[in-house]
Amino acid sequence: MTDELKQLKFETLANMADICVQKQIRDIIISPGSRSAPLTVSFARHPDLRCRVVMDERAAGFIALGLAQQSCVPVGLVCTSGTAALNYGPAVAEAYYQRIPLLVFTADRPPEWIDQQDGQTIRQEHIYAPHCRGSFNLPVDLSHPDARWQVERIISEAIILATEPVPGPVQVNVPLREPLYATPGQVEQPRTKPKTIDVLPSEAALSGATWEKLLPVWSQSRKKLIVGGMYHAAPAGLTAWQNDPAVAIIGDLTANIHQTAGQLAHWETVLESKSATTRAALAPDLLVTFGGPVVSKTLKLFLRKYKPAYHWHIDPAGQIIDTFQSLTQVVPLKASSFFETLAQAVDGHSGEVMAISAGYFHTWRSLVEKGYQLQSSVLADSPFNEFQAVADCLQALPEPSHLQLSNSMPVRYANLLGLVGRDIRVNSNRGTSGIDGCLSTAVGAAWATNRITTLITGDLAFFYDRNGLWHNHVPANLRVIILNNHGGGIFKLIDGPGNLSDPELENYFFTPHPLTAKNTAADYNCDYFYGNDRSTLRQQLSAFFAPRSKPAILEIDTDSATNTAVYRQVKAALADLTL
Repeated sequence: MTDELKQLKFETLANMADICVQKQIRDIIISPGSRSAPLTVSFARHPDLRCRVVMDERAAGFIALGLAQQSCVPVGLVCTSGTAALNYGPAVAEAYYQRIPLLVFTADRPPEWIDQQDGQTIRQEHIYAPHCRGSFNLPVDLSHPDARWQVERIISEAIILATEPVPGPVQVNVPLREPLYATPGQVEQPRTKPKTIDVLPSEAALSGATWEKLLPVWSQSRKKLIVGGMYHAAPAGLTAWQNDPAVAIIGDLTANIHQTAGQLAHWETVLESKSATTRAALAPDLLVTFGGPVVSKTLKLFLRKYKPAYHWHIDPAGQIIDTFQSLTQVVPLKASSFFETLAQAVDGHSGEVMAISAGYFHTWRSLVEKGYQLQSSVLADSPFNEFQAVADCLQALPEPSHLQLSNSMPVRYANLLGLVGRDIRVNSNRGTSGIDGCLSTAVGAAWATNRITTLITGDLAFFYDRNGLWHNHVPANLRVIILNNHGGGIFKLIDGPGNLSDPELENYFFTPHPLTAKNTAADYNCDYFYGNDRSTLRQQLSAFFAPRSKPAILEIDTDSATNTAVYRQVKAALADLTL
């Protein structure tokens, strides 16, 4: 390669970094490698980019996801060629289903060396398909001006695709020939500011004729249920329905509507009722859903059995998602736009005849109050267990703060307990619901704010993802609470595995282990707290959440058999819930 071509390569990569900055990207997570060296240097030398090094690519992917989850701005990832790129796969899939913007730069060998037994060489084009918003492959030969124009166009297009019309991950595969490092004196910055391409924002709207079809259904439905799935914040306009006795509003904690007046906290306790009369009274005529997946399996089973006559799903991408097997209309709007416009349309609809409601909301509220009292009573009288411990941890969370919930039992406990009127943003990796990156995601989420960011996680999820702490950037505002039952406790709680023989359940599902997090805390310079009874836990929580100069880990040691017994007592008490 001539000196001129080498310089063109480094200048083009510098232009890529500058385009990222022009399009508001500020954070790049880099996993070290040789083939990716030109990319790394280009990003690291740009004065307006924050570059952090995370050695483990799988952890790096989830850290980037957590940061983008909070900022709603694309975060860049850089890795070397070969299996390094595959290790981003779990985070890319989670970002795809959570609709989180990631820009993944995968360094690659030149195309002529693919499948030629060269080192660190695999087939990297479209490596994340089908869980990717798009994949681009940059040209290797940059000698012609059109090739350099193509690179700049692709970077703009990739960033746009990562954000519009719905956010998600995008891959930019970058084949690089040697030399991979510039020689002294070579220019590695753009000579002129590179051109970017923008897509002007637009706002979708339903026609008047469409509203004329929807409004009679809304007005004549005596029992309207609004369900929020995973969402970044409560949609504007939702509170317009808080005083309507024909409307009940429920949602997972990850829907972030727990500050919405009229939202029914602890609603999931009600759905544990086995009373057919009670459940029929809760069945909606009209179901309106928004946001991503819901955690609650009881809600899914309830709505699949008691199907509404109408189901509107609000989704700006217009994607057909029929979780409850009752979908009748997809409304291609943002949730805020829909609820605000609906309130205006109902208010001004001259032909509307309001249905006389028997008090659908009040039916829900009465049952929710009974359900929460039953649940609280069982927990108050029970021996120390992780359900009770989560209740104490949620109560102790500082405000305002951020909460990350690991998969398996932590997110289920938190949903049953609720956060009534608390200024706490809640997130969880419920796109694919894996345990593989929960800790790393919390690390990235903590980078995005000065507020305390707390992860409540199980022991297996924590130990699986310890490399999320293996770097030099673990933030002091991170708090990690570990529910350590020394195995996969969820398999003793959910239906199905409990029917297995004791040896099968213990050896192949629960998989007991003796590990504690004390040494991990020391390895990664985290303050360590420990509790194995309720009195000690409550004493520890105050110090644990106090401001400090380093991150902190609180390990809560519980007995799996006790956890199982208490959880079943709660379910049994709620099963008898009636009107």
